[in-house]
Amino acid sequence: MSSLRRIAARWVSEATGRSGLLELIRATRRRRGDYRVFILEYHDLVSRGNEPEGTVTKERFHRHLRFLKDRCRLVTLSEAVDRLREATPLAEDLAVITFDDGTHGNYETAWPVLKEEEIRATIFATTGFLDGAELWFDLARRCLEAARGIQLPKPMVGELAAVLGRDWTTGDPEAAVERLKVLPPEERDAFLARFRAACPLLPPPRVPLTWDQVREMHAAGIEIGCHTVSHPILSTLPPVRQEEEITRARLRIAEEIGEAPTLFAYPNGAAGDYDDATQSILRRTGFAAACTTLRGSNRPGCDLYQLKRIGVGADSEYFLDARLAGLFDEGVRAYLPGAP
Repeated sequence: MSSLRRIAARWVSEATGRSGLLELIRATRRRRGDYRVFILEYHDLVSRGNEPEGTVTKERFHRHLRFLKDRCRLVTLSEAVDRLREATPLAEDLAVITFDDGTHGNYETAWPVLKEEEIRATIFATTGFLDGAELWFDLARRCLEAARGIQLPKPMVGELAAVLGRDWTTGDPEAAVERLKVLPPEERDAFLARFRAACPLLPPPRVPLTWDQVREMHAAGIEIGCHTVSHPILSTLPPVRQEEEITRARLRIAEEIGEAPTLFAYPNGAAGDYDDATQSILRRTGFAAACTTLRGSNRPGCDLYQLKRIGVGADSEYFLDARLAGLFDEGVRAYLPGAP
């Protein structure tokens, strides 16, 4: 999303919040008995300082949770899935906290806040990351950051322009990462290996959770879900490879925590990032539900293998409230390219 669009979205969120429109939308929906499940999608937390894409500070996370507690009842994802499976309407709004990937900040920074607020969250673990492999998109971002400050070999410059676009040095780094998402994993990884070799000094990688930390949090009520082994875009893989990514990750988590996960989150999670084969594999291998990154809320009777979520970043409470009100749901985003 461009900085101008984000600035505009934040202005709209604050204006509608201060005007009372968001509260009116919420009150009107509740008068109709239209209560919903809101699943929030976080990634990483830091104690303080900068909040790069996908990261929020401890203080902001604390404010988000208190804001949500004033408007919803916070429950586990498993409890929410049980309620959504029933045909009866909800009697109140429910909210769920989820984290994707399994970064160390989930334990070091988020976990103390969750304990203080007495909230149980769900962490979708990318098992290869926890076992020592780098997240491919994190490597791509680090290479892009390093490459903008050095002289690259001419063959590498040409390949970067061909793969990432000729504006890769001046454009949004996330646009370059998006181009890599559509490549077959083997081709993408080979490209990143060459890119990495051309950038000898990279910023430090993201740090994963340890399995000891996972077991500690799980024993205290944090749900551990599955996010594949290597975070591929599943729809780019044949069904047999999809099943391998899903079942190997499920077995690895079961090996570490003593029980197989029943909750899944699609890597990247947009509409084209999984397919019918993916959902069939999840049903057949024992998963009860799966989360997308399609923006929106969930009502009883919805498709449990295409649960919508609300992506959360370094946002104000007004911005978060606007997301809960549906101002940036998938239906709206279809008419506003680049909406948050």
